[in-house]
Amino acid sequence: MSDKKIHIWARKVKPNSQGVIKLTPKAHELLVDVVNESGRSMRDVASQIIIQAIENELIVYDREEE
Repeated sequence: MSDKKIHIWARKVKPNSQGVIKLTPKAHELLVDVVNESGRSMRDVASQIIIQAIENELIVYDREEE
């Protein structure tokens, strides 16, 4: 996609009470790079990436046409 947005397939999930997620090896590697550059914790960096992506409307939900 050339609209410079994050495209995500839409589906429903329930929140994880522990707040724990599993990343792909590539996503983890890239997150570690950002953490190392920022000097912040992995939790802070991942949280800020998610919050800023949503607040800046960078996510587009791709849904199947009915």
